[in-house]
Amino acid sequence: MRRSIKSSISVTLVSILVVAVGVGAHFFASKAIEAELESAVLLASEATNEDLTKLFINDVYDALDSRLRLNADLSQQTDKLSSEDYSAINSRISEFMFGTDFLKIKIYNLKGTTLYSSDPSQLGSDYSENIGFKTALRGLPFSVSELRSEFKGYSGVVYNRDVVSSYVPIRRSAGNGSSNGRIIGVAEVYTDRTSEMKAVRYSGAQVSFALAIVLLLLGVIMAATIWYLSLSISERYIDQLEAPQ
Repeated sequence: MRRSIKSSISVTLVSILVVAVGVGAHFFASKAIEAELESAVLLASEATNEDLTKLFINDVYDALDSRLRLNADLSQQTDKLSSEDYSAINSRISEFMFGTDFLKIKIYNLKGTTLYSSDPSQLGSDYSENIGFKTALRGLPFSVSELRSEFKGYSGVVYNRDVVSSYVPIRRSAGNGSSNGRIIGVAEVYTDRTSEMKAVRYSGAQVSFALAIVLLLLGVIMAATIWYLSLSISERYIDQLEAPQ
């Protein structure tokens, strides 16, 4: 009798342990899968934003060069635009962005000063210690994803958007014919990735549900196996006790 009670307790404890391990495995696996999917969206957005910056240099920068005055020589750069220059730059960049899912672009000189932004209140802000700016200054793109409850872009204020912002080096060759030359500034490009992130979360939820079903079935099988083995051991023990000496 005592042996049977001990077996029941053992089965219960092992079952609880199996459930706990299953819940933990499900939680961490689901988070890891969702993180990988979000990382894929982030990297794809970063590549797109980098291409946009190159396109901006090739198609638009020539018309704005005399106003932005970005230069690899710090002494040749300006820290502030005149109202006339800002208006002309803002108008041209707004045309460039129209019809795309790009929400906003900011331009920094090599000192980290915000030379251009669609939001005039941000002009002159110092980003010299920002990790994204410093990474781009070394020639590498840097991106972050953030859920914004409110965001002001070229098309106005939008709400509850997943925004990917990428810091991308602005390059210019000596002959002004290529975007693969020396770094003359940094662009920060904001992209709306709400639909992609929603798809990621939906896919993550589906994977999480499927994983939960698999773990549940495995848990049931393991518990049943342990119960069966425990019952067999108990029956053998009883048979031994009842066997004639």
